[in-house]
Amino acid sequence: MAGIYAMVDSSINIAKAPANLSLGSVISPSVQITNKTQEELNLPLNGKAINAIRSFQGKGVLVWGARTLDGNSQDWRYISVRRTMTFLSRQSIKAAAEGYVFEPNNSTTWSTLKAMVTNFLLNQWQSGILAGQSPDDAFSVSVGLGTTMTPNDILDGILKLTVKVAIVRPAEFIVITFEQQQQKS
Repeated sequence: MAGIYAMVDSSINIAKAPANLSLGSVISPSVQITNKTQEELNLPLNGKAINAIRSFQGKGVLVWGARTLDGNSQDWRYISVRRTMTFLSRQSIKAAAEGYVFEPNNSTTWSTLKAMVTNFLLNQWQSGILAGQSPDDAFSVSVGLGTTMTPNDILDGILKLTVKVAIVRPAEFIVITFEQQQQKS
């Protein structure tokens, strides 16, 4: 499965669900799964979903399903959402914000950081990773006194950045808050 994820990431993008994809070099799964068996692997009551590797007449062997084991969660039920959020939050935005850790916790730093994150998210929206007809439908970035931080946060050198992104549907945001220690004012 890791190879399928890597192939999808490099050939399409990280937001593409790794499902309904052919495993061309696989002749046959060791266990044949029927539609009935598949239904039993996806239990709506407990939210658990098993993504099977199945053989289909005329299609070959396919990855079948793209759900997480957190199937009752509106935000985290799909693998593509989880992987996209990891890419956006941990691998991109958080890593970029760490470049400002030695900057003063003031409006200049906030404006620069907000512009950088906004530009990054705009690029992600333009590439189809974020949902929405406009950037406002797809994401928002907030940082600053009275918005994400209190005067005490600033005195303590705590920078807080809030990012909202629409992964599955426009204007249905998943909220991420980043917090890091800056220079104290």
